[in-house]
Amino acid sequence: MEKPYHSPIFVDKMRLRIPLIGSLCLWISLCTPGFSYSQSQPYKDLRNLLEHSNTGNPVQVAQLVNKIPPNSAGSEFRVYTLFGYLLNQNYDRFLSVGKRFEGEVLNTSDAFIIHLSNILRTEYYRLNGQVPQAKSSGSKALAHGKKYNNPLWQAQGLRAMAEVYASNQIQDSAFYFSDKAIQYAKRTAMDIETAQCFFSSAKIKQRFSLTEEAVSQTLLALGISEKINNTYYSSLFNHYIAELSLNVGNLREAENYLRKSDAKATQMSFAGILLENDLLKAQIAIKKRQISEALAYFPVVLEKLKQQGRLQQLAKGLIILGDAYRAKADYLTAIDAYQKAMAAYESLHSMDDIAEVIHKIGEVYFQKSDLFNAEMMLLKSISLRDKVGEKHRIYESYYTLSRIYELKGQNNEAYQYLKRYNDYSRANSTSIFSKKIEDLTQTNSREERERLIEKQEEKLQKELKEKEILQLQSDRQLMGIIIVLVIFILSAIIVFFIVRQRNIAQEQKETEMAQTLLRSQMNPHFIFNALAVIQSYIYESTPEKTSKFLVNFSRLIRLILENSPKEFITVDIEKEILSKYLTTQKLRFEDRFNFTLDIDEQLFFMRALIPPMITQPFIENSLEHGQLHTIENGMIAIEMKENKGMLEIQITDNGVGRTKAAKIKKNKTHKSMAMDITRERIEILNKKYKGKGSLSVEDLNEKEKTGTRVIICLPMIYENTKFENDEKSTNN
Repeated sequence: MEKPYHSPIFVDKMRLRIPLIGSLCLWISLCTPGFSYSQSQPYKDLRNLLEHSNTGNPVQVAQLVNKIPPNSAGSEFRVYTLFGYLLNQNYDRFLSVGKRFEGEVLNTSDAFIIHLSNILRTEYYRLNGQVPQAKSSGSKALAHGKKYNNPLWQAQGLRAMAEVYASNQIQDSAFYFSDKAIQYAKRTAMDIETAQCFFSSAKIKQRFSLTEEAVSQTLLALGISEKINNTYYSSLFNHYIAELSLNVGNLREAENYLRKSDAKATQMSFAGILLENDLLKAQIAIKKRQISEALAYFPVVLEKLKQQGRLQQLAKGLIILGDAYRAKADYLTAIDAYQKAMAAYESLHSMDDIAEVIHKIGEVYFQKSDLFNAEMMLLKSISLRDKVGEKHRIYESYYTLSRIYELKGQNNEAYQYLKRYNDYSRANSTSIFSKKIEDLTQTNSREERERLIEKQEEKLQKELKEKEILQLQSDRQLMGIIIVLVIFILSAIIVFFIVRQRNIAQEQKETEMAQTLLRSQMNPHFIFNALAVIQSYIYESTPEKTSKFLVNFSRLIRLILENSPKEFITVDIEKEILSKYLTTQKLRFEDRFNFTLDIDEQLFFMRALIPPMITQPFIENSLEHGQLHTIENGMIAIEMKENKGMLEIQITDNGVGRTKAAKIKKNKTHKSMAMDITRERIEILNKKYKGKGSLSVEDLNEKEKTGTRVIICLPMIYENTKFENDEKSTNN
């Protein structure tokens, strides 16, 4: 089985950057007055980003590190510079600068800088293959975190130690430190540190061929990063799941997660992840036997990786390039690419990766039928893997050796190596891994992975509660400040709502006063017109008819005086008022027009309410300006019904129309206020009762511009309807 790609820099990024977030507030007081970069804006921005941002990314941090003036300080400056190189995965510069930094004594009392330097030295020694020194620096990091009781620093120190033991194939210790790192990360408020610990654990599991567990742990890390909306790490974790899926042959899942990673990385211009995605695309193309498409990614990607000093990714790219030429049967070019990859791994002292490259060279010789060199390379790979304690991918060499010995006629040796390979294959079936991993990744794609995250969150919440209890016991003063702030905020909110309620009450009062004013304007307006009608009738009619007119009119006036002060009246009272008014007008004009009142019976039954005097002005306009008494078969029709939850009133006449009426009114000094007053009344009703009332006027016969239709829409209100705890009735 081909060894999956490991990138320790991803773990190291967060190991170096996350302590800033959890420790800045705690240790800022330890910074000496002579902290020369404390006044530098890039340092302030860098610390602010790392202290407060759970969604920050290494690209942003690296940009701030690059802005730091090179003459800012001594040891502290180099700590941050090395940090920037690691974030950019520039191992070339990291190792060269780290060599000068290796024996330097830090001239600082800043506990955070000391912690960070311990992590940097651990990583430097690990990459240089100096295992005892790496363990020593890692132990110092653990002791430093324990001294200050800082769970974040302890988590990062444990994670660094796990990487050291994993690099040396010490499985039990690597797993132990990795699990402890996760436990300490959960005690912090840094979700991204927890995600990084899961991711580090996943890569360690994969180093020991526990692919299913690696996918499961990466899915947990992905869930956390998506929850806190960290685009960078979501892209990174999607890439790694794609890589693991490809290693077990799940091309469809690999392409699916690679698309997710590419989309996020492209959106935020994460150049490093995009380059690694291109390498993965080339691998997928090789698996599909699309060799030309795979080679199209080279040499541009390799040149960019070389310029950035990303030795780990450059070596991986060279291996993929060698695989492409090997699939193309260009064996010499393939061997050349593998040898360049081996040189890059040698500079990183990555012995298990060197063994993997030697194995690939041996397979190329086997494909060339050069059995002698093939046997020599494979035995060398096996020897190197035995030396570093690599117990898993060594079986790939066993299988190829069995075929070599079979061709050479050494059947006993062929049988022994094939037996070892088969024994391992039965216990570690790739097809079984592939199916389980596919189930896991598809579950995640369908968002069923949330169940796994929820279980983890329950444990996180439990430990967070324990942490809160400890914080309450050790930091009562801080809690007192928080309580004061909460009381202050609550007081401000209460005052805000009291003022708001007063403003609402004042607006309500003003609205009601405006309604009363408008109704008071309507009353004299109507009475003035009514008296004009009486005057006209007295001049034009006999005393007997005048008496009959006055009897009917007196009843009408009484109804108006009794009901106009009310905000609402029932539709049956409105019907009686309109009937009396139209009868009075009909007597005045000697029955030269007719009228109809069509009111839906349901409105009577439900005791629907209507504002008083809302329709009378328009009926008066129909009679006066519509000239109904001057035309043949004059008719005015009033209709009331419920329409889409609104009370719809239509007043229709077949008079001379608005155009001709406007010409007649030009010669008169009288100015009708009915339209403006009614629109204002409707606007006030809408504001008060959150309605959508309206008023529209149109020609009945649009072609001849005769007749008029007035449509009034009002909020549908019934007796005993409650608005804002006030019960509406005809008596209010």
